Amino acid sequence: MEYHIVDRTKELPTLRPHWERLAAAGGVRTPYQSLTWLEHWLLHRGTNVTPFVIILHGGETIAPLGITVGAKLRRLLMLGTPDSDYVSLVSTRPFEEAWDGVARALAEHRQQFDVLHLQSVREREAIVAALSRHLHGKGRERIYESCPWIPTDRPWEEVSKRRGNGLRNELKRWDRRIRELGQLETERIRPPLTAALLDELESVERDSWKWEQGNSAFRPGSQREFLTALLGDPRAELAVWLMRLSGRLVAYALVLVGTDRWYYYLPSFRKTVPNAGSLLLARIVEAACHDGCAAVDLLRGDHGYKRVWTDQAAPVYEIVWPSTLLGRIVALAYEARWHAARSERLTALRARLRRVGDRRQSSHGKRTEDRIEPVHTSGRATQ
Repeated sequence: MEYHIVDRTKELPTLRPHWERLAAAGGVRTPYQSLTWLEHWLLHRGTNVTPFVIILHGGETIAPLGITVGAKLRRLLMLGTPDSDYVSLVSTRPFEEAWDGVARALAEHRQQFDVLHLQSVREREAIVAALSRHLHGKGRERIYESCPWIPTDRPWEEVSKRRGNGLRNELKRWDRRIRELGQLETERIRPPLTAALLDELESVERDSWKWEQGNSAFRPGSQREFLTALLGDPRAELAVWLMRLSGRLVAYALVLVGTDRWYYYLPSFRKTVPNAGSLLLARIVEAACHDGCAAVDLLRGDHGYKRVWTDQAAPVYEIVWPSTLLGRIVALAYEARWHAARSERLTALRARLRRVGDRRQSSHGKRTEDRIEPVHTSGRATQ
């Protein structure tokens, strides 16, 4: 099997024409696999990641991988981890065939990494089967999160009706209360955003609960730099939804735009207008129905507002597969940690000793994510 590996960040832009051809042929499943997303992520969030991008099957498959090194552990992961809600290959081939080729290539380079750590993948069966055949050994896996989604391949009236009178009455109440505060306007724009509008987004963040809790996406740091770069890039596959009251921005939502699916990535609203976030989501879902979008994906996290909108959800998985002796030890450690995370007694003890809550718990006690590293999503898709 022939393949080649790109292991320098500066070489990634040369892949853009080829990447875009694969995208046009349906090989890029979500905006998280777009080269624009991954380039900005590497520059701002993945500064400690060395690319290990495998190109195989005559260019029909790209595995956007990278290696991190910490405490002598070499961890191979998907670029975009853990900021991407879905990580995957870029390929026009069936997943079983694509992952089989990737696993064969990894087996030939097994001494270059200790453990393959995949977070938030959907194609579990294809991955596990391929790794079992070629990397051998015993991997560990678990359901990482659940991603609720709203079917929008139907009229808006049907979507709201299916959720019963409760949602429809709430929508009317939210709309009435907000209109009492001023003239309501909603708009959708695409990058690049102006500096003035970025300042408005930050103003909403500063006046939100997330800023007080310390998990705002716009606090100084790599996450802010990453988002600002995306919002300034006209190639970014996203839309920014804005809600204004008498001209003042009170809520916004960053929505990634896929071929037939929208991804509700980063919402925020002023805490003085608490219904603005929910009403803006309703406007987004209504527009998705009108625009022929098949679904609005609410992404990872078991936040209460998502259950108001849908009972549909799809799991994503975490897979840890060792390549060396150190990797096998680490895989056992992950398994032990996952077991401990399921124990309420151990979780409570850890919180008492560390004086912090589990990372899957927001300040309102809602379940979010259990992750290896602290990332932005704990304050991202909350209402």
